Amino acid sequence: MNGPLRRIGMAALALSMVALSGCAGAGQPPAGTASATSSPTSPAPTRSAPAEPLAPRDADALAQLADVAPRTSTIDPALADWTECWLPSDHLLPAEEVGNETTWAVICRIHWHEEDGTARYQDTNCTGDFAAQPMLDHCYRWVHYDLEPVFEDHPAVPADT
Repeated sequence: MNGPLRRIGMAALALSMVALSGCAGAGQPPAGTASATSSPTSPAPTRSAPAEPLAPRDADALAQLADVAPRTSTIDPALADWTECWLPSDHLLPAEEVGNETTWAVICRIHWHEEDGTARYQDTNCTGDFAAQPMLDHCYRWVHYDLEPVFEDHPAVPADT
């Protein structure tokens, strides 16, 4: 990956890491597992309509995310119930880092169920571009690795080799 694509990828990774660093709240279950469940004391989240009407480009991006996030996550898409995401227009990557003012990076949560009906969720990182069609073709499962000595699901290779 060279030039602008490398800058977009690095900017998306940096943005995701900064944004996600505040997501590890005290008292939360460990996020290093392939799927998480709601705690017994908290009800499963429900879908709600946005407080304000969505801009057409956000509505289009969210429709694409609803298709792409479950399909490219580590779960069986047939078990996906619904997906919620950060609003793409609120998470544009800095134009000076990616070369345009239309690239965004968001986190999506796929709400799904096990075959026995147990509610679960899977978080993904998704990067897209309002100017492209399709805006994105893949999201990547997010697993929280802060303070862990190794990646649990994939081997690591030193980046400076």
